[in-house]
Amino acid sequence: MQVSFYATLRQVVGAKNVAFELPDGATVATLLDAVANRFPKLEAVMWTEGGALSDYIKVFVDGREIRHLAMLETPLPPDAQVDIFPPSAGG
Repeated sequence: MQVSFYATLRQVVGAKNVAFELPDGATVATLLDAVANRFPKLEAVMWTEGGALSDYIKVFVDGREIRHLAMLETPLPPDAQVDIFPPSAGG
């Protein structure tokens, strides 16, 4: 599965797109665990101290934010397009 990273996250992972091998039946939680294992610097950005997904990280599956789907339990079909955005600010 190809995962696209945006803005400052690209600097951490070193690329726009990164391939991940996930098992059948994978969820967003499975993917984010794989991301944190491969890129430990992202773990502090992705998770709160209590272990919940940070409000500042936005994860989209096929163009829809997981907060409007099944959050971390959102299933990931092998051909899903996943985009991960860092915190953003602006006015």
